[in-house]
Amino acid sequence: MKMRMWNSLLMGVALFSLIFLAGCGTLETLVNKDGNTTLGNFIGGDKTALPAATSASTGETAATSADPMVISLYFADSTGKYLIKEERMLPKTVSLARETVTQWLKGPAVVKGTSAQAPVSTATVLLGIAIKDNVAIVDLSKEFLQPNSKVSPEVALYGLVNTLTQFSTIKQVQIRIEGKPLTKYGTIDATKLVNKASLIKGATSTNPIFPSSGTGSSTGNSSTGNSSTALPNSPSSINLFNYPPSST
Repeated sequence: MKMRMWNSLLMGVALFSLIFLAGCGTLETLVNKDGNTTLGNFIGGDKTALPAATSASTGETAATSADPMVISLYFADSTGKYLIKEERMLPKTVSLARETVTQWLKGPAVVKGTSAQAPVSTATVLLGIAIKDNVAIVDLSKEFLQPNSKVSPEVALYGLVNTLTQFSTIKQVQIRIEGKPLTKYGTIDATKLVNKASLIKGATSTNPIFPSSGTGSSTGNSSTGNSSTALPNSPSSINLFNYPPSST
C-alpha cells in the first residue's frame, strides 16, 4: 500500500513538472515569438529600444555635447549691403538649430568698434523648424516680411540662410511665413536658398560671445553657393525637430 502511494506521489510530481515546463514554453512563445499579443507586449515581447527622451513642448531631443559649441551668426553691416559674422557660444544641452535661429533673431551683440545691425524686425517669432534631406525648413511669423529699412532684402534673407548653412548637414533653406511657403522676398527668389559667401564682409569679434537668456526674432537669405567652413555637428545629427514645422 505504501509503495503504491509513493509511486502515485512520484507520478504526480512528474506530471506537475511536465505541466510547469510546458507552461514556461508557452510563456516564452508569447513573450519572444508573438510580441503583438497583449501578454507579449505587457511582459516585453517587443524588444525594440525606446526612443530618446524628447521635450514635451517641442518634440525635440536635447543635445548632449560634452563642451559648449561656438556658432556663427550673420548680421548686416553698417551699410546694410554686406553680412558680418559674429561668433557665439551655446551652452551644452540645447536644441542646436532652433537655438541658433533664436540667437540670430535677437540681433547682434553690442561690441565696441563694430556696427552690425539686425537684418529684420526683432518682433519676428520662430514658429517652427525642421531638417529633412539636408534642407532646413523654418517657419516664421509675418514680421519677417518687414526687413530693417537700412538693410537690403538680399542681406536680410541671406543672414538667416548663411547662419543655418554653416552646419554640414544643411545645404538648403526653405522659409515659411505662418505655414505658407515663401517664394519671393521683395524681388528675390526665395525658393532655393543656399549659402552665399560673397555677401560676408568679416567677423565682428574674435572671442565668442556667450548668449543671454530670452527670445528673439528671425530672418533669412537666398542664393547659390556652399559654406566652406561647415560645422560637423549638424542639428539634424541630433534629431531635434518635428517635421513639418508648426504653422500655428
